[in-house]
Amino acid sequence: MTKVKDNSRRKFIGTMAAGATAGLTSLSYTAQALSPELFQPGKMLAGDDVDALLKTVGKMEHPVAYDISQAIPWGITWSNVYYMTNEATGTSPKNLGLVNVLRHHGIVFSFKDELIKKYNLGEVFGLNDPKTDKPSLRNPMGAPESGDLPLPELVGIKGLQEKGAKFCVCGMAYKVYSGAIAKNMGLNAEDVYNDFVAAKLPGIELAPSGVWVLGRLAENRIAYIDASVG
Repeated sequence: MTKVKDNSRRKFIGTMAAGATAGLTSLSYTAQALSPELFQPGKMLAGDDVDALLKTVGKMEHPVAYDISQAIPWGITWSNVYYMTNEATGTSPKNLGLVNVLRHHGIVFSFKDELIKKYNLGEVFGLNDPKTDKPSLRNPMGAPESGDLPLPELVGIKGLQEKGAKFCVCGMAYKVYSGAIAKNMGLNAEDVYNDFVAAKLPGIELAPSGVWVLGRLAENRIAYIDASVG
C-alpha cells in the first residue's frame, strides 16, 4: 500500500526523485513543465495512428487494455496471463485483442536501456532493478532477463508484441518529464524530449496522452483493467 501511495498522482504534481546522473536530490515539478504553450495547435501529437490501433484491437476477440501508470510489472505480467488463459480456453493469441497503455510513471517501460541510464530514470520513476532492488539502469520489461518476471515462461514487451499485443505511450508525459529533467539539469528541453522519442522501443505508438487513449476505449468496445496494483 505504501509503495502505491509513493507513486501516486499526487507525487506527480509534487516532486520526483532524481539521482547521481542529474546531480540533484530532487526534480521539482514546475509550472513551466505544463506551460500552456504545450497545448497550442501544432504542439500536440496527432492521434491518427493510435486511433487506427484501437480500432484494430476493438475488432478482435475479447479486446482489453491494461492501464500501466506505475513503474511496476503487473501490466506486463497480466498481459502474459491474459494470453495464456485465453489460449487455454480456446482463443488463439493471433485473434486476441490486447493493448497496453504506458502513462505517468509507466512510461519508463517504453525506453531503451541507454536512456534510463543516461538520465537515471530508475530513480526518477521509482523503478527498481528486480535483481538488485536498487534504482534500475535498464528496462527490465523490454526483453527481460532470467528473474526479471515472476515466472520463467513470461515474456516482456518484445515477446508480447510478437504475440500480437499493441503498446502506446503518453506523449504528454514525455513532454512534461523531459521538460522537468531538462530544467533541473540545465539542459535544453527540446533536446531531452528528442532523446526520449529516439529511445522509444520499436513498435510502441506515441499517443497525444495516456488518458486520451483511455477515453477512446469504450467507443472501440475495449475493456479496461487498472494495472497499477497487483
